Amino acid sequence: MPRSPLLALLLVLSAAGCTDYGFVGEGARNGGTAPGTDTPTDGTDPTEPGDGGTEVQTDGGTDAETGGDGGTPEDSGTPVDTGTPDEPGEPQAGCADGGREGYTSWDDYPDIAACSGAWSVGGVTRDDLAPTCGRAAGDDGANVEGSGCSAADVCAEGWHVCDGQAEVADKAGSCDAAVPAGSPDKSLFFAVSQHSVENTVCDDGASEANDVFGCGNLGTQLSSDKSCGPLNRALASMHPDSCGFNEAEPNLGPWECQGDDDSHYAEGSLVTKAGCSGWSCSYDGVAVGNSDKGGVLCCRD
Repeated sequence: MPRSPLLALLLVLSAAGCTDYGFVGEGARNGGTAPGTDTPTDGTDPTEPGDGGTEVQTDGGTDAETGGDGGTPEDSGTPVDTGTPDEPGEPQAGCADGGREGYTSWDDYPDIAACSGAWSVGGVTRDDLAPTCGRAAGDDGANVEGSGCSAADVCAEGWHVCDGQAEVADKAGSCDAAVPAGSPDKSLFFAVSQHSVENTVCDDGASEANDVFGCGNLGTQLSSDKSCGPLNRALASMHPDSCGFNEAEPNLGPWECQGDDDSHYAEGSLVTKAGCSGWSCSYDGVAVGNSDKGGVLCCRD
C-alpha cells in the first residue's frame, strides 16, 4: 500500500532523532545563553573587553578587573597601570607656587629654578634659613606680599635657596637661562646664598655676608675678577640701609637691605623683598609689587 505524504514526513523526523537544528530557546532570545555555551548572546564578554584583557573601573573605584589567564582578581585592590605617566607636580617645578620664571625648561634644568616671590624675614645667607610661612610665598602663591615669609618659602618642598656659585655652576652651568628672552631690562634678580668679605668678591670659605649675589639683569654686573663663577649680578651698597642699586629698591623695586650702621657689610644676611606692598612702587610706568623683580634661585635637595 503506498505511503501517504504525512506518513513519509513522520518517518523522516523519526530518523532525525535528537539532531540539533539550531533552534534558539526562549532564554537565548531574551538575552540568556545559547544551548551548550555560557557566553552571553548579546555579544559581550566581561573577560574580553577588547583592550588586551584589561578593564579599568570608571566608577571612581580603585580595583580593576582583568581577564585571561594570570589576570588580577577583581577583589585584589590592585590598580591597573595604564601606562600613562603622572603629570609633574609642584615639587618638580622647584618654586613653591608651582611655576618658574627662569630656567623654564624642566627637561634642561631639572635641578634648578628661578623663582619670583617676596619675603619679610631677612637674609639669604643665614645658616638657619628655613620656611616660616608654610611655603606660601611666590608671585602666584597664597602670600604674594611675603608677610612672615623667609626666602626659603619661595622654594618648593625638597628644594632650597641655591648654595652659591658652586651649586649654580653644577646645576645650570651659567646664568644665561635665568632670565627669559624678551624680559625688560633691570626687571629680574634671583639671589643665592653666596658669602663674601669685601669688594663684591665671592669667597666660598668665608662666613661673612657682604653683598647679595645671584643671576639676572638687575643689579651691578659682576666682572671675572670677582671670582663668582657663573653668577653675573650683585646688590652691593656703600651706605647703611641700602642694597646699593636704585632700580631694585623702593620706590622702583621691592629689594631692601635695612639694618644698623654696618648693614652695608651684611646685605646677604639682611635682604628682604617687602618694599612695595600693595603694588605701591612703579618702574617704567608699570606698577611693581613685592613679588616682582625676581626672588631666589632654588636648587633640588
